[in-house]
Amino acid sequence: MVERKNRSLEELAKTMFNENLRPKYFWVDAVNTTSYILHRVLIIPILKKTPYELLKGGRLVITHLKVFWL
Repeated sequence: MVERKNRSLEELAKTMFNENLRPKYFWVDAVNTTSYILHRVLIIPILKKTPYELLKGGRLVITHLKVFWL
């Protein structure tokens, strides 16, 4: 399960790099951003809730999210 999560983080971070053509030293920022998004946005299919909603009990506010790089 951990390997699968790590693979997902790596693939999403690579996608961010391919779309934006950024230097490799931003790799940590890309992985941190993808981890943040995955923990708050992905829906658990059985419950139809995000992990954030399960832990905090309320709806997630995502108005603070911005484009990773311009």
